[in-house]
Amino acid sequence: MAMITESKIYCGPCESQHSTNVAERWCPNCDEGLCSKCMEYHKVSKSSRMHKTITIENFTTLPDFVRNIDHVCSNHENTLDLYCSVHEKVCCMDCISAEHSECPGITSLTKVVQGVKESAFYHSVVKNIEDLTEFATKLQTNRKNNVAKLQQEKDLLTGVVKSKRTEITSHLDKLEVHLLQNLDFTITLESQQINKAVSHLQKKICTLNKYKNHISAITDTATDMQAFLALKEINKNVVHEEETMLCVKESTGMKETSVRIQFAKEIEGLVKEMQLMGNVELKKISTNLHFPGMKSQLVKTLSNILPGIENIKLTFVSKFQLPFDIDINICCCVVLPDERVVMANNSNEGNGGLHIFDKSGEYLKHVLCTSKPFGLAVINKSDIAVSFYQEKSIKVYDSESFNVKHGLLDGHCVFGLSVESDCLVAAVRNTGIHFINYSSGKILKILPSDIDLLTYVHMIGENTLITDYEKDLLYCRNRDGETVWKYSSDAMKRPRNICTDTVGNIFVAAFVSDSIIAISSNGNDSKKLIVVQDGLKNPKAICFSATTSTLLVVSQTGTALKYNLSYS
Repeated sequence: MAMITESKIYCGPCESQHSTNVAERWCPNCDEGLCSKCMEYHKVSKSSRMHKTITIENFTTLPDFVRNIDHVCSNHENTLDLYCSVHEKVCCMDCISAEHSECPGITSLTKVVQGVKESAFYHSVVKNIEDLTEFATKLQTNRKNNVAKLQQEKDLLTGVVKSKRTEITSHLDKLEVHLLQNLDFTITLESQQINKAVSHLQKKICTLNKYKNHISAITDTATDMQAFLALKEINKNVVHEEETMLCVKESTGMKETSVRIQFAKEIEGLVKEMQLMGNVELKKISTNLHFPGMKSQLVKTLSNILPGIENIKLTFVSKFQLPFDIDINICCCVVLPDERVVMANNSNEGNGGLHIFDKSGEYLKHVLCTSKPFGLAVINKSDIAVSFYQEKSIKVYDSESFNVKHGLLDGHCVFGLSVESDCLVAAVRNTGIHFINYSSGKILKILPSDIDLLTYVHMIGENTLITDYEKDLLYCRNRDGETVWKYSSDAMKRPRNICTDTVGNIFVAAFVSDSIIAISSNGNDSKKLIVVQDGLKNPKAICFSATTSTLLVVSQTGTALKYNLSYS
C-alpha cells in the first residue's frame, strides 16, 4: 500500500522506484495511490485498464477500518479471492488448503461481493441502524416527556400541599417547608437519573448516525469487497449496540416515573403530635415502548443457548381448529406481533380466504379474498403480504382492518413468501425466486430455479431454503443460486412449508410423513420433532415467532398445534 500520512497520500508505483510524488487518485483494486503520470500508465495497462479509480478526496472520506481492509492474506501473502460461508471468512487458496478443505460452499469472493450494495444484507444492516436510531430517539423523547411530566406533577402537588396547609394551624409551617424540600430533592434526584439516561441515549444515537454516515461513504466510494467486509464489521457493532440498548431500557433512569404525596394520618387529627406532613413517593413502571423486534432482538439470550437440534425442547401450549370442516386447504400461517394467528385457506368455496384467531386460539373472523390466497409474510411489523397465484399478484393487507393497502409483483404466478429484514422473498413458478424491496416494490434480484413446481421458500441470512415436494428434497442455496447443501430422508415425504428458529435450526412440514422434521443449519443432522401421535396429520403450514418463541403447526384441514420452543 502507498504511504499515507496525516495530510498526504503518496503514489505507490513511484515509491517502489524510490521517488516521492503526491497521489491524485486511488485504485482500490491495486490498493495504492497514483500520481497523474502513473495514472496514465494505469489506464492503458492490460492488467489495470478495467480498474475503477477514485479521487483521493473520496478515498479519505472512507472510515479508517474500511481503508485498512487488506486485499492480501497476512499469513500466505496471496490475494484474498475466496470466501468460506461456513466460517464467514475471506481466504486465499492456501487458507482453503490449510484450514477450510472440508468446508462446503467455498465461493469466489468476486461472486460473493457482487451487488452487495443492493443486497438484502446491505439493506438489513441499514434498516437495523435506522430501527435502532428510531427506537433510541423515541426513548429519548419519552424520557424528556417524563421530566416535563414530573415538573407538572411537582407543580400540582405543591399546590395540593399549600391547600392542605391552609386547613391547619401555623404549627405546620416548618413541616410544610420540610415536605416541599423533600419533594424538590426527590424530583431533582430522579430528574438527574432520567437526564443521565437521555444523555446516554444521545451518545447511542450519535454512534448509530456515525455508522449510517460510514455506510453512506461506503456506498459512494468503497469497492464491493470493502463494502462487504465493512458492512459485516458495522453489523457486528450494530448488534452490540442493540445488546446494550436492551440493558439501557431496563436501567433505573428508564423507568416511567411519577410522584405523589402520602399525607400523614395525623394531618386530620392532633396537630401537635405530627412530626411529618407527608412523604414523597415515586411510582416506577416500565416504559411502554415496543422494541423494534429485529432478528437479533433475542441476542442477549442466545449466548446461553445450545443450538443443536438435540437440545430442542417443545412444550405444548394449545390446540385449536377452524369452526368448520369442509372446503379447507390451509397452505400457510403466520403469527402477528400481538400473537394473533392468520391462516391462508386456499379454497375457492365460501370458506376460502384468511382466517384470524386470537393468541388463545379463539376464532375471531373470516376475511374474504378475491381469489385463493397461498403465501403469507408479516412485513413492516403491522402489515401482511398475501400471494395469489391465480390473480398473479401479491397484496399487502393492514393487519388491523385487513383492508388491502397496495399490490406487489403483478403479473407473476406467486406461491410461498418469506421475509428477511426489508426484503420480501417470493417463489414465482416458471420464473424463479424473486427478492423484492417491499418498501419500494423494486425487484432486487431473481434467482432462476430448476424446481418444476416451485412452491415454498424461506430466507435465512444470505441463504434460501427451498422444498421440492415431488423429489422429497430440501435445498439450501446461496444468493447466487448455487446449492450449499441438500437434505433428503425417508422420514421427510412430500415436504411443504419451512421455518427457522433464532439459532438457525430448520423446521419442515412433511405432508405425507405426518411429521415436523427438525434439521441442523448445515443439513447434517435431523430428527422427527412432532409426529402423528401428537395429533398431527398432513401438515402444510408452519411458522416460528421469535418474539414469543412460539412454533405453530397447522394441518391441511385447519388443526393448529401451538408449542413453546426452548433449549435444554
